[in-house]
Parts: sequence; structure tokens; C-alpha cells
Amino acid sequence: MSRPRHNPDAAVTATTAPLGWGARFAVAIGLAYIATFIVVAFMRLGYPFELEWMEGSSIAHLNRVLHGLPLYVKPSIDFTPFTYPPLYFIVSSWFARLTGAGFVPLRLVSILASLGSIALVYAYVRRESASRWPAVLGACLFAAVYRQGGAFLDMGRVDALFLCLTMAGAVAVRRIDSAWLAGLAGGALFALAALTKQSALFIAAPVAVALLAGDWRRGATFTATLAACFGASGWWLNRQSGGWFNFYVFDLPRDHPVIGQLLRGFWIEDFVGPLGLALVIGAAHFFIAPVRPRWRALALDFAFIAALVLTGYATRIRVGSYINVALPAYLGVSVLLGLGLATLWTQRRARSPGSRRAESFVALLLLAQFALLAYKPWQLLPPAADRAAGQQIVESLKRVQGPVWVPRHPYLAELAGKPTLAHELALQDVLRSGSSAQSDSLRTEIQAAARSRRFGLLVLDDETWVHHEFAPYYQHAAEMFAANESGLFWPRSGFVTRPDFVWVPRSDSAAAPASSTDRR
Repeated sequence: MSRPRHNPDAAVTATTAPLGWGARFAVAIGLAYIATFIVVAFMRLGYPFELEWMEGSSIAHLNRVLHGLPLYVKPSIDFTPFTYPPLYFIVSSWFARLTGAGFVPLRLVSILASLGSIALVYAYVRRESASRWPAVLGACLFAAVYRQGGAFLDMGRVDALFLCLTMAGAVAVRRIDSAWLAGLAGGALFALAALTKQSALFIAAPVAVALLAGDWRRGATFTATLAACFGASGWWLNRQSGGWFNFYVFDLPRDHPVIGQLLRGFWIEDFVGPLGLALVIGAAHFFIAPVRPRWRALALDFAFIAALVLTGYATRIRVGSYINVALPAYLGVSVLLGLGLATLWTQRRARSPGSRRAESFVALLLLAQFALLAYKPWQLLPPAADRAAGQQIVESLKRVQGPVWVPRHPYLAELAGKPTLAHELALQDVLRSGSSAQSDSLRTEIQAAARSRRFGLLVLDDETWVHHEFAPYYQHAAEMFAANESGLFWPRSGFVTRPDFVWVPRSDSAAAPASSTDRR
């Protein structure tokens, strides 16, 4: 029996006996999930339209970084940022200098980050076992939750990079031998994760507590580095933006109310339902082997995994959330599964009939878990008809005189050469904050734009608050899609919505002809 060379708290490993047929089949299925993710992600990389309704406005954020414009400015109908820190858009801008602007650099960063997360789950688990297979299966589970998590791991959204940096920070504090270097690297990586998505701070806090309890030098260095890096960056960003950084990144998210039905629904529908079998296997890490010799490692594992799960829960229950915000919880279960398998592998005996039966039972659970996450990858690929429809919409918008606003998909107007305008959800985040100077000013600006017939055209998805603001001054003139095109140009994930209803200024202003906007 041997112990991992660099980690005195790691589990004792016992055998390198080969996998049984059931476990081999589970590994093959898991690796197929990784291959499927790679194929689907690169097939969707060059699609020129949104895969999800917020993705298009990531281009506006990217363009501002590329042109040296500030992200955090006074809320306006011209531009209002999403409630995220800037690092994802900064990193995407580095790729954009090679690929050009648009969706490609945004999605490419997410694809590479997701592949990094898969590798980092493997790295976190690997030293817990004499075999690589528990680590491989944990990594495979993260690829398998791709569709369950909304198929966001390759989208132009912040999630994938945030998860990768968070996972890298955890691997650093878990695997680097030097306490000082581990704390320094881990704290810096968690700070970068928080500068991608502020949720990382809620994961870092329990990790810091576990580190301080187990190794004060590692914990103190981690905490100090995290505080210094994120604190200095946040202070600078807030100072440079005149206070708008804090407004968007910290103030607005607090105004998102809780959805009562998700307080329990998350655990049943989003968590235990799809991943219950992995949880059962993963529990072995904490309950099978002796605790005392490895309590420091167990404390860190528990703090990290629990923080990931609770972060996913705390954001999922808020208004405006989608299943992608549960991805931290799914990452935690992937790590847990690998650790549980590593513990079970450690306890098995190569020639014990009981151990062989137990391995077969675990393999059966793994196969059932992977089966629960099965999806049809071709459904995530936009058909050629969607691409043609998008191109026709853009051509229609080009023929309109003056600015065009498509509140839920403003990138479409940008593709048509029109001025950049804000996304509806970003505006709603500000207006949801209630009666404040910022929301009152923004509401006044929107009302003024309606009264002045600022836009030559509005393209709405349905009767939202924008409709109510503009209805006295604009009228419904046409629809983008015919009745027999009900399945066309819907996003592949996220909120099910598409641009459809064309509104033009009423007759007492210079109205654009409705025919110039009809995609048909």
C-alpha cells in the first residue's frame, strides 16, 4: 500500500487491478460524452447568430473593450452592461485580435475554458487513487452535464471561464506542495474567477476557512492574495467608472427577488433528479474510509464542493436565472463523483468476490447516471434554415431608414450596420431596482425615445414592457415569420424567444414602410 507522494492527507491507495467490463463500458460512455461536447461545440462555433437570447449582447461588450470604451457607464438605452465583471470580455478581446470580432472569439474562449475544466477535474481527483479511472470518470461527468446545464459551456457567456478559473484555484490549493505558493496561486486564480463572475467570491470564502483550519500558512496566503488581487482590481474598476462598477456588479444583483417555488424545486428537479446517482457514489469519499488521517483534505473537499452546490442554488432561485447558473453545482458533483470512485477504488481488493460485485454495482450506477444525462446532440445544432432566416432579417433591417431597436436581440441591428443599443434584460435589471435616480433617469430616457419616435423601427418578441412604453407612438405593422414558420429561428437554449413583431412610428411621424421590414 502506498500513499500519494506529495499529499499527506490523501487517501491510501491499494491496488492497480484492471477494470471490470461494466466499469470499462462506463468509461467508454463517459469519454463519448467528452467527444460529443467537442464535436457539437466546434460545429456551433461559427454560427453567426445567437444560440441563446443574451449571447448577442456579449458582442457589444466585446466591441467596447476592443475600442477602448468603458463597460460600466450610466444606464442608457444606447448601452447598459450586464451585471458581470469584465474579465471574460477582456480575454475574448485577445482572441478577437486574431479571429475578428463577433461570436467566434467569445465562444472559443468558452470552449477552451470548458475543456480546461474537464482537465482540472481530472487533476483534482487524480492523486487520490492509484488508478486514473476515477479521475477520468469525474471529468467525463462534467462533460455529460453539458445539455443538463443548458448547453452553455460553449456559448459566448461568462460561465465557462468562471468555472475554469474557479477549478484551477481549487487545484492549486489542493495539489501544490508549497503552502505559500499554493495560497498565492489559488488566491490569484480565485480573484480572476471573481473578476469573471462575482459568484466566485461565495465559493472562495468557505475554501479560505477550510484552508485556515488545516494549514494556516496556506490559508493566510490564499486569503491575503485573494483580498489584495480582487480588492485592488475592484477598487480600480470602481474608481475608473465613477462608481458604476459596484452599481452593476454588486448593487443590482441584490435586487433580484427570490422565486419561492425554486427554493425546493432546485433540489428536486435541477440537482438530485438528474445527478442523484453520482451523489450516492460520491458520498463514499466522506463516509467509507477513515476520516482522521485525512481530515484536512476532507475539510477542503467538503468546503469546495458544498460552496459550489450552494452557489448554484443561491443564484438559481433568483428572478432572471436559467439552468446555466446551476453549473457550479454540477461541477461540484463531478468532483465529488471522482473522489468517491477514488475512495471506493482504494478500498477494493483485486481478488475479493465481494469487491468485484461491489464494483459491478457501482458500474451499473454509473451507467444509469450517464443514461439519465443522455441528450440528442443534433438538436443543439441550428439548422441551415435558421441561418438563412437570420440573414434575411439582417437584410430587412438594412433597408430601414434610421436606427432600429430589437430589444431582446440588439445585435441583429448591429449586424445590419445600425447603432448599438441596449439589451432589454440589462435595462430591466436597472428598472427593477425600484425608484432610484438611475432607474428614474433610464425610464425617462426610454419614454422620451418613444415620444420622439427615435427609431425607424421596433422589432419585438412579444408584448413586454417595451410594448407598453411605445404603443402610444408606434403601431404594429408586420410580422417577421409566417404562420407556417413556427419552428424557425428559435434559440438552441435559454429563454425561448425570437424577434417577430414589427412596429413602425404612427402616421403623425415619418414612418418606414412596413414592406421594407417584412423578412418574407
